[in-house]
Amino acid sequence: MEFTFNSNIEVVPEIVSRTSNDGTVIVMKMTDDDFFYKINGVSAEIWLRFSNKKTNLGEIINELAQDYDLPAEKIRTDAQVFLNKALDLKLIQLI
Repeated sequence: MEFTFNSNIEVVPEIVSRTSNDGTVIVMKMTDDDFFYKINGVSAEIWLRFSNKKTNLGEIINELAQDYDLPAEKIRTDAQVFLNKALDLKLIQLI
């Protein structure tokens, strides 16, 4: 799926996550405790913003571009890979 700057995304309600001391995010589905996922780097930053109820991808990308002094398009490209995987795993949904 092609996510755009206008895409609005949220974490699926049955997902819980915690951040470890090193910034890695651990994600688990409450309906399936046999699986958990580790997210790090820019993907973890994106996840944290979605889990804090920020939903607009464009806003998140622009914030990260400023925080890391990187082109927004580079972050969008990286985010695309992560978001497609998260969508496939039913960790996020479009709203």
